[in-house]
Formats: sequence, C-alpha cells, structure tokens
Amino acid sequence: MASLGRGALIFALVVCAYGIIASIYGVRTDQDRYIESGRRAVYGLAITLIAAFIVLEIAFIRNDYSFNTVAESSSATTPLFYRSAAIWATQQGSLLLWALLSSLWSSLALFLIKGRLREVGAYAAAILLGFNAFFISLMVFYANPFMTTSPAPIEGAGLDPLLRFPAMIIHPPMLYSGYTLCIVPLAFAAAALIARKVDAEWLRAVRRFALAAWLFLGVGIVLGAFWSYSELGWGGYWGWDPVENAALMPWLISTAFIHSLMIQEKRGMLKVWNVSLGLATGTLAIMGTFLVRSGILNSIHAFGGATLGLPFVCLIGVLIGGSIYLVVSRRKMLRSEHRLDSLISRE
Repeated sequence: MASLGRGALIFALVVCAYGIIASIYGVRTDQDRYIESGRRAVYGLAITLIAAFIVLEIAFIRNDYSFNTVAESSSATTPLFYRSAAIWATQQGSLLLWALLSSLWSSLALFLIKGRLREVGAYAAAILLGFNAFFISLMVFYANPFMTTSPAPIEGAGLDPLLRFPAMIIHPPMLYSGYTLCIVPLAFAAAALIARKVDAEWLRAVRRFALAAWLFLGVGIVLGAFWSYSELGWGGYWGWDPVENAALMPWLISTAFIHSLMIQEKRGMLKVWNVSLGLATGTLAIMGTFLVRSGILNSIHAFGGATLGLPFVCLIGVLIGGSIYLVVSRRKMLRSEHRLDSLISRE
C-alpha cells in the first residue's frame, strides 16, 4: 500500500510537469490540442491524488502502524470518528489534503471555462499545476506521508487530546478549502496579465471561486474560534494566535475583492485594484500555509516542520516579486475606462 501511495505522488509530479509544459507550449504555438492536453493533465492530477489520499485514509482506518504518520497520530483506542480525520493532524497528511483540494478546485475552474478564455485558461492551468507541483514536491522530498517503519510498532502514539473535538472533522478541511480556493483568483489574475487580457472576462470566471473562498474561510474561522473557546478557555471566542491571524488576512482581502470585482464588471473601473487583490489573496493564503508548516511561530497550530521553511519563503518571494512585476509592466492597459461620478456614487 505504501509503495502505491509513493508511486501516486511521483506520478502526480510527472503529470504536473507535463501539464505545465503542454499548456505553455500550446498557447505559445497556438495549438489547441496541447492546451486541451494541459487541461486534462489537471483532471488526471486530481484522480491521482484522490488515489493517494484513499491509500493513506485506509491506513488510518485499519490502524496500519507501519505508516509513520499513522503511528504518530493514531492508536487503537482512538475512535473511528477521529481516526478518519487524523490524516490532517499530521504535517504530511495535511500537505496531501492541501494538494488534493487544490487539484479538485483547479479541475472545476478549468472545466467551467471550457470553450472560453483560451489563452488565459492555458496560463492559469500552468500556474495551478505549478502550485500543485510545489506541494507534491514537498511531500516527495521533505515530508512523505507514505514513509514506513519495519517492523511496525505494536501501538501508535494516539491523537493529541486537544484535537479530540467534533470540529476536528470539518474545521481543517474548511480552512484548506478556503486557502486552495484563494489560489484560483491568483492564477487567473496572473494569467490575465501574462496574456494581456485584462477585461472583465477573467473576473467572471473566478467570481464564484472568490465567493466560495470567502465562505469556506469564514466558516473555518468561526469553527476554529468555537473550538479554541471550548478546549482552551481563552476567555473569549478568539485568542488571536498568530496562525489564526494568518487565516483572517486572506479572508479580509477576499472580502474587498468580491466587492471591487463587480465595479470592473459593470463600469470597467478598478482594474489595478482587482488584479492586485486577486494576487494578494492567493499570496496571503500561501503565507498562512507557510506559518503553519514552517515552525517559524510558536503556536498550537504549528506543525514545526522547520525543513519546509526555506521552500515556502522562496515561493512567497517569487509570488510577491512576480506580482509586482506583472502589475507594473501592465499598468498602461490597467487604466480605468470610466471615472467616479462623485464622492457619493455607488462605486
């Protein structure tokens, strides 16, 4: 089983590399078959990661302690209700969940624009596959969820008592869904700038994903607040743990984004604002993920995987630098088509 999971991760990395090359080559050479092949690579990636996730989930349910992740965070005395969710209580399992959700939302986004946004969609597919390749690389080279020990321990360490709370089932998937949904506006904003297609069409493609990201993050934040209040008794519904602040930031930016995008759709205004907010939302989502994964902060939410700090810092640096370059280099085409009528206008 472990070899099947490892093989799925390696194959997923190959699929990402192929999809990126096919998408970029197709749009650069004006060949639709390669663009379509790149899109299908995203679908194939989702199927591959589903298979990998099922393998690890079965290991948790069966108490297969030969898997290091199972031995570290589960035990025979852990109820099945929590054992099935213990997969995202580990560094490795949560990375796999992140990649799985990202591939599913990416597939949905590209499926919904099929037949539209040809160039933007191709670049967006390459960017989305790039993000997935990053997280899969972390699992392959740094935090493999399918590492095994032989002979297997007789019993596992068990789940942290603080995690034995009903919200454990839904809170992390909600937050991860919000984070991964934030990547979709980033990918399409960057793709629109690269393709020099900065009209409102790309906004129509991501509006539903921006709303979904806002909703999932909001629900996840509220569930986390209730969990903290119930388990830790912080004297209120929020203790402002640094990691919780990190989850709040992309939610605030996405709140502004879903309001401002309507103004560009209706009046052709706030183009710079919209691409900047789209890029910032995704970047802050990655930064929030970095704060949990890197161990840079002392938090009950942090996994303490110091080896993941440098790769995340490099990715965040590329995102910030690339975003600034794209916005500045395309500033002339981002000029508003209309001006504010007055200070008390709806815009």
